[in-house]
Order: sequence, then structure tokens, then C-alpha cells
Amino acid sequence: MVGAKGLSIAWGDEPNHWILTSLPESRFPEVAELKYVWWFDVKAMIETKVLSLRTNYASYLVFKFVESKYGFERRPVESGVYIEGCDNGLRRRLLLDPSRNMARLSQDRGDGWMEIEMGEFFNENGDDGMLVCSLFEFDGFITKHGLIIQGIELRPKSG
Repeated sequence: MVGAKGLSIAWGDEPNHWILTSLPESRFPEVAELKYVWWFDVKAMIETKVLSLRTNYASYLVFKFVESKYGFERRPVESGVYIEGCDNGLRRRLLLDPSRNMARLSQDRGDGWMEIEMGEFFNENGDDGMLVCSLFEFDGFITKHGLIIQGIELRPKSG
């Protein structure tokens, strides 16, 4: 897993927008807490050479919400998993906090965190370069706050 400190977060170094804080249930010393943004853009970068060859991987956002949250219940974020410089254009639209009458794509991990699949990647030879796992939303001009990100996890996909 790429922890919050290792992620590229738009406005991540601005304490009015994001803060790094610690939570006892996190496996990392710090998590990223969203305070207030309109422009949401989070990326993990992973070298394909550290991944197992001829393996299909899935990328997951590992997250939770604070009690007071806004902006993720009606407006989906988009995710993409691709090689840097070779964006395949494949995107998923994900509602991180759907209302009760909508299908929930996120899963409880059993460790106090939720996860949602961002996309897949097949690592053929391990020499493709940097894998980008991207999550963004900047078209709706809807403010967002209250999301806590532990990290973005890449693991072999079963099945």
C-alpha cells in the first residue's frame, strides 16, 4: 500500500485543504484528512518492476469518513489505473458515500477502514515503468470535505 504521505494530492500541502494526522487504527503513522476542496485529485505511483510478473492486480482506495462529510454522496469521482505516459482512458465512476437507496461499491475491510476498487492492471513483464492509480473529480465545482485516506493499495486480483 502507498500510504497517505506517499500519495500525490492536489492541494495536499495546504492545511486549509488537507492535513496529515494520526489515527490509532491506521497501519501508517499519518493519514490524509480532507478539510475542504473543490478540486479533488489523488494519485499513487508504483514501479511495475516491484510487482509479480504475469499477474493481474486491482487497485483500491482505503478510506473512511469523519462524522461531518460532504460532496461524495451524489457526485462520483473518477478513477483510472494506467502506465504513466500511456493513459488508456479507461475510467470508473465511483460514489464513495452513496445514499441508502443506491448500490454500495465500497467494502468494509474489517479493520476500521473501507475500500473501493479503482481499476485493474496486468503486469506482463514488469518493465512498463510507473503505474498510476488516479482518483479525481474537478468538473462539478462541488465542495468536498470529511474524507480520510489511509492509502492506495495494489494487490493481486483473485479469479
